Amino acid sequence: MDIHAFRLLSDEVQLAYVYRVGTYLARRWDDFHRAALLYQMPEPFFVELAYDTEANKVEFCFPFEAGSEDDRLPDYAMFVKLPDWMEGD
Repeated sequence: MDIHAFRLLSDEVQLAYVYRVGTYLARRWDDFHRAALLYQMPEPFFVELAYDTEANKVEFCFPFEAGSEDDRLPDYAMFVKLPDWMEGD
């Protein structure tokens, strides 16, 4: 399923599809009680889940493609830790 077909699905079906075929990559904090969970889909595109930690539920899915105007991958760059041997002098 490509990103366009994914966007046509209901919220519940999108979430089920992400959990079924997506690969969890990272988490960042969007707000004090909202985590953003990044998944890579095999088609390939990415989905960010906005997760409310107080309500213990996903608020919405945000699908995007790398390099698009909606690309959120740079938001995760600060959390990437390279091995010491890759950092250089």
